[in-house]
Order: sequence, then C-alpha cells, then structure tokens
Amino acid sequence: MRIWALFFACLYFNTYGQRYTSTWYNIDNGLPQSSAKAIVKDKYGFIWISTENGLVRYDGSSFITFNNFKVNNLHFGEFIGDPALDSITVLNNFQENKVIIKNRLPKVTQLHSTDKIAFTRGNEFVHRVANNILACNFYNDIHYFIKLKNSTYSFGKKNLIIYKDAKGSETRITIPFSYKDLNTVFVFNDVLYINDLKNRKTYSIDRGKVSVNAKPSLFNDPNTKVYWQQITNQTFIINNSNIYLVEGKGNELMLKFLVKYDEIGSHSYCSMYYGKEFNRLYLGTLNNGLNVLRLSDFYVAKKEADFSNNVYYASLPFSKSTIIAEDGTEFGKNGIVKRFPFGDNDNYLMMYDKEENILIRKRNSVIRFYKNSGYKKKDSTFIRQGFESFLKSGNLFGASFSNFSESELHIYRNTISSKPDFVFDFKSFVNTFLQYNENEILVGNSDGLYSAVLGSNTIKPIFKNIHVKSIIRTKDNLIWIMTNKSGFYLFKNGKLIKMPNDRNNYLQSAHYILEDRKGFYWISSNNGLFKVPKKQLLDHAENKKTPVFYYRFTKKDGFLTNEFNGSSQPNAYALENGDFVFPSMDGFVFFNPDEVKTYYPDKCKIYIERVKIGNGEFQYFHDTLDLQNTYKTADIFIDIPYYSNLDNLYLEAKISGKENSGWEPVTTGKELKYTINNLDPGEYTLNVRMVVSPDGKYEEKSIKFTIEPFFYQTILFRVAVSVIILIIIMVIVQLTTNFLRIRNKALKQIVHNKNSELKETSLNLEVVKSDLRKETEYQKKLVETISHDITTPIRFIAMLSQKLYESDDLELQKKYFDSIYKSSEQLYQFTLNLKEYTELYKAENIFEEVEYPVNRILEIKKKLFCEIAKERGTTIINANEKKIYSYVNESILTAIIHNILDNAVKNTFDGNIVLDIKENERKSTITIADTGAGISAEQIAIYMNLFKNPKLETPSFKGKGLGLHMVVHLVKKIHAEISFRQNDPKGTLVEITLNKN
Repeated sequence: MRIWALFFACLYFNTYGQRYTSTWYNIDNGLPQSSAKAIVKDKYGFIWISTENGLVRYDGSSFITFNNFKVNNLHFGEFIGDPALDSITVLNNFQENKVIIKNRLPKVTQLHSTDKIAFTRGNEFVHRVANNILACNFYNDIHYFIKLKNSTYSFGKKNLIIYKDAKGSETRITIPFSYKDLNTVFVFNDVLYINDLKNRKTYSIDRGKVSVNAKPSLFNDPNTKVYWQQITNQTFIINNSNIYLVEGKGNELMLKFLVKYDEIGSHSYCSMYYGKEFNRLYLGTLNNGLNVLRLSDFYVAKKEADFSNNVYYASLPFSKSTIIAEDGTEFGKNGIVKRFPFGDNDNYLMMYDKEENILIRKRNSVIRFYKNSGYKKKDSTFIRQGFESFLKSGNLFGASFSNFSESELHIYRNTISSKPDFVFDFKSFVNTFLQYNENEILVGNSDGLYSAVLGSNTIKPIFKNIHVKSIIRTKDNLIWIMTNKSGFYLFKNGKLIKMPNDRNNYLQSAHYILEDRKGFYWISSNNGLFKVPKKQLLDHAENKKTPVFYYRFTKKDGFLTNEFNGSSQPNAYALENGDFVFPSMDGFVFFNPDEVKTYYPDKCKIYIERVKIGNGEFQYFHDTLDLQNTYKTADIFIDIPYYSNLDNLYLEAKISGKENSGWEPVTTGKELKYTINNLDPGEYTLNVRMVVSPDGKYEEKSIKFTIEPFFYQTILFRVAVSVIILIIIMVIVQLTTNFLRIRNKALKQIVHNKNSELKETSLNLEVVKSDLRKETEYQKKLVETISHDITTPIRFIAMLSQKLYESDDLELQKKYFDSIYKSSEQLYQFTLNLKEYTELYKAENIFEEVEYPVNRILEIKKKLFCEIAKERGTTIINANEKKIYSYVNESILTAIIHNILDNAVKNTFDGNIVLDIKENERKSTITIADTGAGISAEQIAIYMNLFKNPKLETPSFKGKGLGLHMVVHLVKKIHAEISFRQNDPKGTLVEITLNKN
C-alpha cells in the first residue's frame, strides 16, 4: 500500500508538461507506405518501423526501406523477440513468412510453429498478446495468452486466469474481469497488471500472486487508454491528451509525464515508442505515417491575443521567476502573469534607477514608473532633441545624443539629469558603454570600440571597423564585445580577441551571453541559441588552433522562431529561480539551463558498412571494402543513430594510404556519406571521427578499402613485365656481349695485325730514318766533296788561263789551250755525272717494266771512253758476244758502269780495259778489269766494308774521288753486289752481280 501511495503521490506532479515540436513522415518524405504499425529500437540504436510495404530502419535523419525480400507478402505486423539479444522478429500477414532483424539487417528466416502468434489447438483458436494497441479488439471466441520469459498467463472465460511457471506448474487465479478489460492489460518487469475500469481497481499479478489496489488512479480511470508493447517493455498511459510513461523498479510503479498532446485522438495511432536518450516520442498511425514528437525543455511566453506584437527587445527581471516588458506585461515561463498600465513606449530601452523605479524611453523623453505605487504612477521628463538612448553600467548612468552626423555620450554619477558629469564627442553613433574601472569606460560605437577616461577628453580607439552592439561583463568578470555581422570578441589586456564562428556563421550576429552554473555560455543570435563550454573559448583565446564546438538549439527544440533579439542594454537574464530568459522575434524563451539536455552520439554506435557505387544499389560490406577498377564514384555511408539536430553532429573524415588527405567535415544532411572518386588503385584507410561529448572528445572509426588495379596495374603483371624486360635485357646484354666479344676478338686481331704492321712499319721507319739520316749525311758530305773537286779543276783552269794570258809563245799557248780544253771536258763530264747521280738518287723505281740487253750499256760506254783511252795509250775491249738481259733500272746500272769505267780510264796508261758479262740461272755478273795503277788493299777493304755494312757511316768523299762511293751507294740501292780485287798481273778487277729475281 505504501508503494501505491508513493505512486499516486507522484502521479499528478508537474502536470504542466513539456513543450514539443511535431514532425510527420509518410510516403512523401521517407516511408514506403503511410502506416507505422509497430516501432522498436535495436541494440545498435536504430529504430525499426513495421509497415504494409516492408520494414524501415530510421537513424534520426534518413529512412532505409527493406522490401526486396523474396516473399510475396510485404504486409508486416508487430515485433516480437529480444533487442538486447540482437533478435527482433516480425511476421507478415497470415503468418506466411518470418523476418529476423540481426546485425542491423533484416533477412527472411525459417518459420517454426512456435513463432506464430495465432494458431489453433484442437477446435480452439489461440492468440498471443504481445502488445496492447490503443484500439485493440478482443473476442470471446479466441483464447488469449501472454508469454513472459519463464512463464505464461492464459485468459479463460468466467474470470479465470491460469499462470504456468517454467516447470509447467499451474496456478488458477480468479478475479472479476472480462475480455473487454484486456484493453487495459499491460506487463511491466514481468508483473501483469489488469485494470477494472468499472470498479476503479487495479490488479497486479506477480508470479501467480495477486495484489489489488481499490483506490482510483489514472490506471483505472475510464478515460484512460493503455498502450503496451512487450518487446520494448514500455507502457503508456493516455488520459485527457496527457501522455505518461510507466516507470519503476519491480512492482514499484511511477508515471513520468511526457507531454500533453491534444491531437492524440485525432489520428489512428496504433504504435508508440519513447526514446529516452534523445527525449523523443514516436507515434505510429495506420494511415497517416509516423509522427515524431521532440519533447522540449524550453518555454515560450507570449501574448496570445489576435494581432499581438510579440517582438521584444528590452525587458527587466521582475520577480524570482518573471520578467516585465516595456508594455507592462509580466511574463513567466508559462505565459502572462500580470499586466501593468505602461501604455505604448519604445521597446528598445528599459532600466531600473537607484530606487528601482522603471525608466522607459519614449522619443525624446524618459517615462518613470514608481515602484512605491506598484508601478502604476509615472512621470515624464523631457531630455532634449536628439535623445537616442539611456544606459547604465556599474554605478554610472549614460545618455547618448545624435544629430545624424555626430553624437555625444553624457555620463552621470547619479541618475540622468539635465547636467552631465562628463561629456564625450564622437563622430559615429554611440550604442553602448561599460564601466571598465573607476575612471575608465569602454564605449561601443557603430564604427568601433573606444576607451574614454573620465575627467579627461582622452578618447582612445581600441578596435576600428566593427559595429559594436553591446558590451557584456559576465559573472566571471570577463568582458565580451558583441557586434553586428562581425561575430563576438573577448576583451582582455586592452585588446580584442576574435572568437571563432560556428560552422554556419550564424554567430556573426551574436546578441547576448549568459553563463550557467556548470561552466557553459549561452549565446543568442539571429539564427538560433548556442551553448558552448567557456573553457573552449578561453583556450581558443590562448591558442587559436584550439577548436570550439558550439551546440545549437533551434525551432526543432521548442522555439517559435530561430531569430533572437539584441539590445544595447542587457536584455537576457538569469532569474533568481535559476531560469534563463532570452527575447526573440516571437515571445520570450524561458528555460532552466540545468535541465536542458544536449545530445551527442553514442561513441560506440558508428557504423560504416554501406556503399553505393555510381547509381547502383546499396551494397553491404564488413570491415573491408573492395572496389572494382571501373568505379567512378563510391558513396560510403556513415550510419549513426542520432535523433537530434544534425547541426550538432560534428563529423569529419580523411583518407590515408597511397594518397592522403587531411580531416575534412562530412556534410550533415539527410544522408551522411563520404564520396570517393579519382583515387588510384591501391590500399586505403577511411578514418571517420565524431565529437561525442561537450568537451570536444572525439571517437574514431576506420575501415579499409581497396581499389583493385587493372591487369596492367597488378603486382603480378608488373612482376611479369619486369621479368620479361629483365629477360629481354639479359638477352640483349648477352647478344651485345657476344657481339662485342666477337668484335673485340676481331679488333684484337686487327690490333694485333696493326701492331705487327706498326712494329714492321716502325722497324721500316727506323731503317728509313737511318737511311734518310745516312742519305742526308751522304748528301752533306757529297756537297763538301763536290765543292772540293770542283774547286781544284776550276782553279787549275784559271791558272792555265792566266799563264795563257801572260805567255807570248804560240806553242806554249797551244799547249795551254789543249790543257784547258781537256780540263773543261773533264769538268763537263764531272758535272754530267753529278746531275745524273742526283736524279738517280731521287729515283724510286729500281726495276724496269721491260727487260733490256746489258750489252748495249757496255757498248755505249766503250764508245764514250774509247778516244780518251787512246790518248792515254789504253785499249777498251768488249769481250762479251752473247746478249744478256736484265730488269735493273737501266739509268742506275749505266751510272755504275760509267763511273767504274771512268776510274779505270783515269788510272790506266798504256794498258787494257776489258768489259765482260756472264750469266747463270740466278745471276748476271758484269766484269770490268784494267791494267792500270790499281787500288790498294786498304781501299778495297774500305769500299767492301762500306758495301757490306749499311749502318756504317759514309766516310768523307773529300780526297778519295766521287765515282766509287757513288757506285757503292747505287749498287746497294738496286740490291746488287760488288766486289773489288787486284787484277793479275796489275790493275783492278771489279765485279757487279745482278740478281735475276
């Protein structure tokens, strides 16, 4: 009874309820068909919806329909099973097929008889009750039962309930109920509850033991509707449009008020599910789709009368839980509390003076509403023309004036009066000021932030080119500068530090900041209300690289508009009861910052297992994704069960592998996906991370994917090509080596031959060099001998010519003439020999092309020297009678014979000279023998030695005659042989041997 007393004590607590926003989903925006017959959440966080056209998985932003089963009947019913065991099953109509949802995917599985929820037993129809929908019908001709984990409750006729435990033992329970009362049946934590609406009683049966509570409650109220779903263990009590959720431990029941939903009876609702993690209520209908109620902790207070103006800028805290607007309306979070007769005033400025009277601007005047009259009495003070605003900061009051080109700021130590204590002139419009310290103020203008010193005209610009709307000192004594379209700044150490914008740049026009007790700032803007850890902003002020994660609240969270209002004066307040209040373009937004939840994804629930390649169908993979080389684009889907505003889902991805990328944000739209394109074949890793807590902690998930290469990009192909190229290179190298080896061998042979030739040539060159040297020496010595031999005859002729000139004797003159003649003749012959010798010495051909008779030379020379020999008493005899032929150069041989014969004639007096020639098969021998004075044995040795030793230096010709030396040289030139010996009885015998070959 104490348990029930506690239950009923809490039952009607806080019946004002939560606000909500409603979003419908049907065939037009996500569902395959406009029915949502059953709703359940699996262990992975995804919500499953049973429809008449398949099963639907919902992750908070997108729906995935599964209706490609190989079955003919896609009309599915209620869910049964156990989500905690990753086993959710559902049957289609007529129980033809069974689908099991496991590992986030449904598939058709084998249907057993025990899986059926309706069957026959004998002649009796039996039906299992696994849920109790809002409009459920129970028939007397059907036997119903509820199956628990280890027991079963069967409902018979005549008030009989049979409890059967796990061992099969039965307990028969009799209580007054009818099949109509089964509409109020539900099971909570294996305890069966039956409500008797007629007698206002509630029965609870725990393992066969019955307890009864006879006190009226919402459970047994005739206006109550019960929705119970066994698989989710959730029971909803619906009474007068108020929806409650049954909670408790064991059999201790409590009702948690969820929402007052006046439209609960307007649609054919048949399924319900409450997502506690994200504070969402899901309502499924038979024909209108799915309705998602986002339960809100925000309250909007506004005037409900027609044509009411609910645009508010200025207000003042009025009580512990209320505020008052410029029109005298006092608002609490549940709406209007009271009205004061303030009349029509400007709605931008309100302020308390030192006596807590309320000051409101009305054009160029200030209206004062007196506190001691309950703000009913008022007076008005005209300030002056151009009066724009009045302000208050610390213990200073201020007023601004403008003539549309310049403005003045008047500062008062007391209330606004006719005479200011300090006046400051500006060329821009003054919006606000803040007392920085005792003698210094910060002034926010339309063109920047200034510092002004009281008692001095010193005005120092701090930051230019920003439009300052308000200057706020939070309770932690930090100063924040709010601007129009330039974001907000922290004023620290005389400088402004820019705070980062949110990712949509909505904080470019931030209005006001309030700090809660948990270290968070709440910032209103032109597009939403933001919550951010103060520590993140201060860390960013120290290090610009520190990220800041804003949490954004929008209309989806319970506002009537996303646009909040700002003012030069404080217009957002932390009330004494702990509530915050911000003015908006449609009423005041009240909330308790300690009760408003922020929703982050579960760090363990991020799944990367779906891909769509090009325009193809979804494909599922596990851990590793293989992409064909023909892919163009691949959308890798990131499945995160997140049922709150996607603006607060911070998701980033990057690729590492053959190509790398930095972290880049994933666009949070209807589908979360990362697109891969233009990647080279190879192995990659896709890393995805998301923020899972207000302090910016990341949770990271990665998968590997491989882009298969074309055949010519595979390692095998590359290895094969490399091997082939290597073989080709080896073959080329081998062929080249063989070719080079052969060529090298040939070159070596050529080099060898050339070396031999060069050696031979070198030797020949040495011989030629020696010969040339000798020839040169020979010619040099020849010139010397010629000079000597010519000088003597010429001197002799000159001497005879002088004697001839001096003598007058004719006989003597005749004798002299004869001597001159003979000497000239001799000299002439000498010069002829010299010319012939010079030409022979230069000759290169030592053999004739046609042979000639040698006898002819002997005969010619005999005739040449015959007269000379006669004058000397000598006879020349040609003893040869047979013609003998030779190929030796005729001119050279003629010169040799001429010189030998000439010497013989010169040295023979009164004697004989015999010319002869003989031959055999190999040689021809020419003999010239005289009976003259002859040559000595010493001279013979010299000439023979000169002939036999070609390297022997040619001795000087001087004093030894020219003929024989020339003869020796010419004989060697024609490769003949010569010999000298004494003739018997006297004279000289010379033999010249010519080779026939």
